[in-house]
Amino acid sequence: MNESEHLRSMWGEKVRRSTELIVPAIKHDGPESSLNNDSWVFDVHYHFRDALDIKHQERRKDKTPYMVWTQGPLLSFKEGDLIQARDGCSAVQVRFANPMGWDSSKGEMYQGSVSYSEYEISEGVYTKLQERTCTQMQFLQLMVFGKYESELESASP
Repeated sequence: MNESEHLRSMWGEKVRRSTELIVPAIKHDGPESSLNNDSWVFDVHYHFRDALDIKHQERRKDKTPYMVWTQGPLLSFKEGDLIQARDGCSAVQVRFANPMGWDSSKGEMYQGSVSYSEYEISEGVYTKLQERTCTQMQFLQLMVFGKYESELESASP
């Protein structure tokens, strides 16, 4: 199951959290903390946990508390988020955004929106290429694959 499918499986009127994460593992070790998502096209750092709805929560088993990382379905990238591609040649910066949330009147997930600028990076200089708008889910796909849903579908044979 890919990242988008996993998040969609949690959609519903009551937000369900899962101990299965969209990142392989989380290393929480001070300044060396990592989401271990090296396979993603963009370098989405540990400090983007809230944007990815990843939380460290207390759970209980047989009345004994323990801490575990959990995944929720509500993405919330926000204004000012700047994320570089792993190859160091490009970056995106969120201009403005609306988070995801359950729309009770429609009985469906509102996927939010992200308006962002794309930049080319050459010798440390950022050159703005274009501005785009997509859903929060599509923005996640951009972070993982370098493209999002409509672009992924048109690239399929």
